[in-house]
Amino acid sequence: MIFLLLSIVFSTLTVSFFKVFEIKKIQTFQAIVVNYLTCGIIGTYLAKTPVYSAQFWQAPWLMYTLVLGFLFISIFYLIALTAQKISVAASMVSAKLSVVIPVIMAWLFLAESLNMLKILGITLSFIAVFFISARSEPNTEQTGKGFWYLPVLVFVGSGCIDALLKFLESNYMPAYSADDIVTATFFFAFVFGSTMLIYQYVVARKTVTTKAIAWGFLLGVPNYFSMYFLVETLAIFPATFIFPINNIGIVALSTLLAFVVFKEKLSVKNWLGLALALGAILLISLA
Repeated sequence: MIFLLLSIVFSTLTVSFFKVFEIKKIQTFQAIVVNYLTCGIIGTYLAKTPVYSAQFWQAPWLMYTLVLGFLFISIFYLIALTAQKISVAASMVSAKLSVVIPVIMAWLFLAESLNMLKILGITLSFIAVFFISARSEPNTEQTGKGFWYLPVLVFVGSGCIDALLKFLESNYMPAYSADDIVTATFFFAFVFGSTMLIYQYVVARKTVTTKAIAWGFLLGVPNYFSMYFLVETLAIFPATFIFPINNIGIVALSTLLAFVVFKEKLSVKNWLGLALALGAILLISLA
């Protein structure tokens, strides 16, 4: 269970970086791009088998990691914006409630049945996203009402990532190494991000700052190991047991961290959304 605990801690540390970026005025997107370079380097070094071989580039799952790479960097940036514009709690609740999306997709496209627990869990998840999106300090100059869509996009986007990862797990693992698939995803996320940075430089002469590079490398360490330790845990325990504990642990710890370290104040609506989110995760897991 130590791997699971480490995954929860590293996931919470990862999202806390975004509040630090806001405080220190770090260019968030630039740091995120560098973060994926760090993840790719660590993944290549720790991989049990050599990556980026000829077999790697001919793998049948490669096109799916291309899509995943785009989703990874896009949703990660949205999670950062949600943490900065609304709250750390809102960003993590929206991301971890994404377990609902694969359930809905399985019902729509794979003809899987929905029982009452699943239906109730899905309903609670949508209500939870609504409540957690409410800014806890509505009278501040930067009101959260203008950013209500961020948790919604994080919720939907993270769900699409979960669904695609589930598809890869079912169809290509363990025949192919999880190290290869995850490292390829990090690589493509870095490629997409670098392309955007090059575009920004050509069009707006926006250069990458040394500070963003340094913080990006630091961000990549907990970001990589949050997934690494989760994969290691799944190799020991069943996913139906691990995912609920992992998601609830991250939501609870990130909320506590935001409250204690960053002095975020949650409104009654926010606390209600948090409670509904935990209930939704439990119900869907039990179902």
